[in-house]
Amino acid sequence: MLQPRWKKAIGVIIMLLVPFAFALSYQSDNITAVTAEKSQFPANQELDKEQIEQLTSSFMDKVTQEIDENYKVLHYNTKEELLKSFDEVATRDVSESIVDFYFSEEADGLYILPTETPAWFNPDNSYKVETDSDKYVTITQSNTDDLHGNYTIEIKFLYDGGWKIAAVKYL
Repeated sequence: MLQPRWKKAIGVIIMLLVPFAFALSYQSDNITAVTAEKSQFPANQELDKEQIEQLTSSFMDKVTQEIDENYKVLHYNTKEELLKSFDEVATRDVSESIVDFYFSEEADGLYILPTETPAWFNPDNSYKVETDSDKYVTITQSNTDDLHGNYTIEIKFLYDGGWKIAAVKYL
């Protein structure tokens, strides 16, 4: 039985990003060590549940771009355009590794590599929040799903005038 196009597209997107879990590595080498300097963000600028959910959701929305039946990205024509959109939610170190791995820039536009979705943050599950310094907060969450089984994800957020995803690690 043939499925409607939108169901097929969703299936393709779901299959697009499994290696993502392996491609993202903890970017600790690229995170500058924090010294005992004065805090760069006001005390009332703590990372809250709403910000965590918004950043992780926006990040995944950018990874699972809207595509056509040939896997061509519909809203961005180049890797640089896509990278600029990631700048709102993640550091370049994180976004460049994702874009380089999952996207291919061709003469006629940007294409996504067909694979499965990665194991990712689930806003419905509990998670641990640890303040690493006045610039970094790390969340750790353990999840189970049919595709990935049991996994633990650690996401490090950086405050640099606003919160961004600075590193992702699978434990």
